[in-house]
Amino acid sequence: MSKPRGPTKPRGEYAELSAQLQGLCMTGKRSNIELRQAKKEAFKKVINYMTLGMDMAGLFPMMTSCANLSPDDVVLKKMLYLYITHYAASTPDLALLTINQLHKDCQDQDPTVRGLALRSLCSLRIPNLLEYVVTPVSAGLDDRHPYVRRTAVMGVLKIWHMSPDVVEAQGLLQHVQQLLGQDGDPQVAANCLTLLMQVQGVKRLASNKALMYSLINRIKEFSDWAQCQVLELVAHYTPGSDAEVYDLLNALEDRLGVNNSAVVLATIKVFLYMTLSMTATHQQVLERVKEQLKSLISREDPAAVYAVLCHARLLVARAPMIFEGDYMAFYCRSHDSWYVKQLKMEILTLLASASNVYDIVGELTEYTRDISADTARQAVKAVGRIALSVADVNGIVERLLLFLESGYDHIVAETLVQLKDLLRRYPDLGEVFSMGDIRPSGVADPEARAALVWILGHFGQHIDTAPYLLQPLVEAFGSEPQPVKLALLTAAAKLFFKKPGESRKLLGACLAGGLNDSDQDVHDRALLYYRLLKQDVSTAQLVIAGDPNEPQQAMPFFTDELPQEAQQAIFDEFNTLSVVYQQPASSFVQSAQYHAQHADEYDALGEAAAADAPGSAGSSGAAAADGGDALLVDTSTNLLDSVQQQEANLLDLGDDEPSSTSLAGGAAAAAPAAAAGLGGLLDDDGLGGLDSLMGGLGGLSGGSSSSNGPGQQQQQQQQQQQQQLQLSPGFKLMPGVFQERWRALAPAEQYVDSLNMATLAALAANDHKDFCGHVGQANVYTMACGGAAPMFKYYFYAQDGPSQCLFLVEMVVATASRHATVTIKSDAPQPLLAQFVAVWKTVLLGFYR
Repeated sequence: MSKPRGPTKPRGEYAELSAQLQGLCMTGKRSNIELRQAKKEAFKKVINYMTLGMDMAGLFPMMTSCANLSPDDVVLKKMLYLYITHYAASTPDLALLTINQLHKDCQDQDPTVRGLALRSLCSLRIPNLLEYVVTPVSAGLDDRHPYVRRTAVMGVLKIWHMSPDVVEAQGLLQHVQQLLGQDGDPQVAANCLTLLMQVQGVKRLASNKALMYSLINRIKEFSDWAQCQVLELVAHYTPGSDAEVYDLLNALEDRLGVNNSAVVLATIKVFLYMTLSMTATHQQVLERVKEQLKSLISREDPAAVYAVLCHARLLVARAPMIFEGDYMAFYCRSHDSWYVKQLKMEILTLLASASNVYDIVGELTEYTRDISADTARQAVKAVGRIALSVADVNGIVERLLLFLESGYDHIVAETLVQLKDLLRRYPDLGEVFSMGDIRPSGVADPEARAALVWILGHFGQHIDTAPYLLQPLVEAFGSEPQPVKLALLTAAAKLFFKKPGESRKLLGACLAGGLNDSDQDVHDRALLYYRLLKQDVSTAQLVIAGDPNEPQQAMPFFTDELPQEAQQAIFDEFNTLSVVYQQPASSFVQSAQYHAQHADEYDALGEAAAADAPGSAGSSGAAAADGGDALLVDTSTNLLDSVQQQEANLLDLGDDEPSSTSLAGGAAAAAPAAAAGLGGLLDDDGLGGLDSLMGGLGGLSGGSSSSNGPGQQQQQQQQQQQQQLQLSPGFKLMPGVFQERWRALAPAEQYVDSLNMATLAALAANDHKDFCGHVGQANVYTMACGGAAPMFKYYFYAQDGPSQCLFLVEMVVATASRHATVTIKSDAPQPLLAQFVAVWKTVLLGFYR
């Protein structure tokens, strides 16, 4: 018979550390040095496991005992304080036991221990323990050692974040203000300045002239970080006269020559802001800071160089004439990082003028031979952008055409993309454009292939073989990417108007492929072209290709060019991340992490948002704009009625005669010559020839409405009239129901929208409330919205009144890529879902800038 086993010892890291710490609480036979070293090793293990997420809160008594037995060991105290502050928020009772120990250490003879204890005491951040924190902090502000005073000042800031009323009641803010003007230690003054800038605001603090002059006179004593703080404050100061401006500039001029690039940029900001109203002086300032910028961008630190180049790009865009003579300073070096090279090439495009354009283009041509394909494409893009900005483009166009003969696919692809934009800006160049041996089917890059297709369609009258070059792409229509499909539809339609005999079959095949395509945009464009041609060919030509009797209009600007208003908004935030991102701070910085449109519903909606949308915040269900200007595009009619009327008009194809409100209403008289020229190819119904080429459309998959006869169309119209979407006004959905339905339903519609910078700023404005209120006007209500940059999340819901069907919408906005991903889930039948998608897209279109 086996002997009964005794109780087993607990195993694991926690049990091992517990036994080890208990043994260290007794001296034993080890020397003091050995004991201290063993304690440090044990404390390191505790901190390591704590960092990994293991719960070590139960070791608190042994940790404090071990540290108290070695009161003069600062390293042990540091690790003990880190341990205490980590578990203070989760275990308030544990934090309460540490108060006496921390109070005792706050009166230690060693200033380092006093400062560490005070910092740990303020880091507990438990509102119920504030009464035990205020007294040591107040005493620390009068401590004889500057390290303790620095720590006490930052402790006041921590208290203010928890309870501003306590700071005001105890007079801590007035005490800090006195230290700012009287303390001889520059770091204490810097910490005071940091606190007051956060609590009182920069503008209010900058109105104190005596404080400004005191800080400027002491600026050389401060650290680099503190100097940036002082300069940021000075940038918001408003001088009383021009003479005062010159005095301030003279006092700060030596800051332009320091080694720290952050201080230099902060000084440049002061110089630029103070001379905005003095035009001549402002120009002299730009000339003065130009040399400092050139010196900074010649350094070897790529991250700092990139930040300086971003600011240089902003200044070059504002005053290119000041910098155009120094364009060689922005030439790329062989060892530059790829992102630095890209930014330098962007600046070179801004600097190009009649006096230096050929030197810059010659340098960029050398970059096209770079081993990196991305750098080479960026160089070709820069040459194309220069061609769009300078007056004399003949030589640059010849250089671009030479790139087509380079033999490198990535260079040829980028050249085609740039030639498309160039021909849009200068349409007359299309008469002399030569394709050479390039064929669309031989271009692998989708964007470049779409650009070449656009060129063939837009300038097909000058290219004899244009319809035949597009034929291979049309035969493989289904396998092409979406941009190529859209370009093929437009190019085939334009060629049909210019060369109807050669392009008739091409257009028919494109329309058939587009109507069968699963991509919604491709299908919609093909359906639009088909119906336009069916109603009236002359009108279709005016809509798709423009008036053939008028010269082609030049494109004056492109949407990717930063508007002047945006540049000014970024300049107002000089020396911030706005300059690096080329976006105002409102598009990527959220002032508050959470907000609620209705306070009484915040708790319930916050729980729903936390479960399915991390980082977002609850908001109300039925939020509508109260008063003020309406945010929808057309406020004179109901949005839903407008969308339904548009759907009815699109489905009404049974009448042979166009209605007075259709697109063809005035087009027959507008272009009689074009209609007469194409009349031989079309039947009386307007599209008989294309119907025969496309097999009558009756056999197309998907049941397109355009393929049905008049009887089927009337039946569909009756069905849709019976299933008209009527969103319930004031409908509210509980967060729990929203969560349950969102998890149960599969996505019914998904797509991605591209947003511009103005739209991003509008979305984030007023804590997202403007956008949510705008959506609420269409009876689509907000469940949750918000989130922290670089990602915003929105959750909306709506209900169809007659059918009680739900529509749930998720919209995720990535501010970095400026893309909005929309997912719609619903249990509604397809007709109602299609109507809701149309309503949703119309609502967004009314808000997009």
